[in-house]
Amino acid sequence: MSNGVTIVIPAFREEGNIEAAIDNALRVAKQVTGDLEIIVVDDGSLDKTGDLARLKAYNNPNIRVATNAVNEGFGYSFARGVKMASKEFITVFPGDNDMSALSLKDLLEARGSADVVISYMQKTNKRSLFRRFVSKIFTMIMNLLFGLKLKYYNGAFICRASLLKSLPIKSTGLAALAECIVRLLKQGISWRAIYFEHAGRRHEKSKAFNLKSINAILKTIWILWWDIYISRM
Repeated sequence: MSNGVTIVIPAFREEGNIEAAIDNALRVAKQVTGDLEIIVVDDGSLDKTGDLARLKAYNNPNIRVATNAVNEGFGYSFARGVKMASKEFITVFPGDNDMSALSLKDLLEARGSADVVISYMQKTNKRSLFRRFVSKIFTMIMNLLFGLKLKYYNGAFICRASLLKSLPIKSTGLAALAECIVRLLKQGISWRAIYFEHAGRRHEKSKAFNLKSINAILKTIWILWWDIYISRM
């Protein structure tokens, strides 16, 4: 059976980071498998993000680029990449290149050791105190609501494509990864968690926290609660 990997890279206004993100993902993936593809989803960026990604794709058949007509959100872009994926395993790498490439390599090497391998972050000193606080509160709420004991919900994971493609990814925002993890684990599939390192952005400020993203997170929590508990009654 093939153990090829699709790496989805959602990107919005990341002209200063996207080339390094693609290069890092490609470099470590080649060390692990020769059966790979990278799918960059340009989320309606008005800068050079899409152009730079397409230039990479022009010179490498392992890279494909999809472009959203308008800014749809991280979750929408991730879901689009999942639909396009053609390999047995799917993972995600941030378009802002703020995840260590070595941590991506660890995820790729762990594929198949469980149906889904999730990652958690311990060293958070490269993030603001406010963002660390919000992350801890989010983790506590998710564990409480869904009866789980995870250390982190918004880290990259690697999953069998057949399982991930069967999910209704409804979140359009940053909570899409958390949504996928909860839906997968509530199905009772096998899983394990490994550590990942946050590398930190080198260009531009994070677009993770604003009113729109917070509303999207709250909406995702409500949708998950409804789908998992209410709609089944």
